[in-house]
Amino acid sequence: MWQEEEENKCPFRIYAAWMYKERSFHIKAMNGDHKCSRQFKFGSIVSPEWIGRHYVIETVNKPKMKLQEMIDDIKQRYRCVVSIGQVRRARKWAKNLIEGTITEHYARICDYAHELLRSNPRSTFQVGVTTNLDGKNYFHRFYICFKALSVSWKRGCRRVIGLDGCFLKGQVKGELLTVIGRDANNQVYPLAWAVVDVENKSNWTWFLELLSGDLDLIDGRGLVVISDQHKGLLQFVKDILPHVEHKQSRSCVEGDFKRHMDTIKNLNPGAYEHLMSKEPQTWCRAYMSTGYACEAVENSISECFNSIIVDARKKPLITMLEEIMIYIMDRFA
Repeated sequence: MWQEEEENKCPFRIYAAWMYKERSFHIKAMNGDHKCSRQFKFGSIVSPEWIGRHYVIETVNKPKMKLQEMIDDIKQRYRCVVSIGQVRRARKWAKNLIEGTITEHYARICDYAHELLRSNPRSTFQVGVTTNLDGKNYFHRFYICFKALSVSWKRGCRRVIGLDGCFLKGQVKGELLTVIGRDANNQVYPLAWAVVDVENKSNWTWFLELLSGDLDLIDGRGLVVISDQHKGLLQFVKDILPHVEHKQSRSCVEGDFKRHMDTIKNLNPGAYEHLMSKEPQTWCRAYMSTGYACEAVENSISECFNSIIVDARKKPLITMLEEIMIYIMDRFA
């Protein structure tokens, strides 16, 4: 077996040396005889870093380029075959080169907040950190509200805001809390947003207290807040804005009503038939109060904003915040 491998071994060899003065290679010896066919798989020679360096520009211009498309392009351009794993690691390497690593983003979040404040005076940018037992500070939450947004809302927008939270989908874990208002044309008007580790009482209270100060909400008189049925959110809002008009979104009310009616149907079919025989307005009033200052019964504007920034929510922290800010600037422009 060893003799067969020696006989089939290709004798082709080339030896070249680097010429420092001429800045080129000089071939010293070469045996041009071939006994093997050309190989297109180069193993570890074609590393993810090598591929990533050649595809940095493509990663910027075509961020949604499919892996198979990238494999075909490498085969056509460089005449080598790579695996889907190599391409995936190469694209990750190129993105880290362009956007930076997650550690770098968290390390520079305070610098980012100071730069925002320098270019947007009198705005509110607050970074929250936690100090661990090792004495180091770790990122906890970050609140953003531009002065131009809060002033414009107070001058010409409707006194209606929607509260909502959405998950971050990339390597950065946590949630994005948003406050979306409605302009004079009843369209999306982003007001403030915050990155937090989890949607809980502490973070919502911190978020609403900062928002109340930026928008001069005081005790909430004349304000309508629409939100989903997050556990305890009704009480958080009531503690900070005691006189606010707090409404739950229609989808949440419909879900509760359906579950309640299903329970009645299972326990007492006769009572269920009696309720369903009534006029719709009769049993609707039991679950929806009348006389609200705002006719809106849905929080779809907040959901719309969350769906618009779904791609940004996959990016590293500072890149995500920059894309959200650029989207708002483009929208208002």
